[in-house]
Amino acid sequence: MEPDLLYIAGARQDDVLTAAHVRGAPDLVVEIGSPGTRKRDETIKRRLYERFAVAEYWVIDPELETIKVYRRSGETYARAAELMLEQNDRLSTPLLPGLHMPLAEIFRD
Repeated sequence: MEPDLLYIAGARQDDVLTAAHVRGAPDLVVEIGSPGTRKRDETIKRRLYERFAVAEYWVIDPELETIKVYRRSGETYARAAELMLEQNDRLSTPLLPGLHMPLAEIFRD
């Protein structure tokens, strides 16, 4: 299973990236879901990323216009936020200081 998007901090790139592969856990994984993948993204993939110590996991649901943010808390994930377009929420993360993106930009038509 490959994520839709992943992010590896610059300080870790030499340890994690090879010319052909990612060898190690990314800092952030993003899955862009659909009704057909929602259950897999929320269960199987979340557990997999949690087990391999991915620091943060986002599940983006374009249909519901929501983003669920999971962050490591010890050995497991805690849901740090459930962001919604209708509430004019902004996406931010300590992994990318300065990122404060309105969901209206993410779910723009």
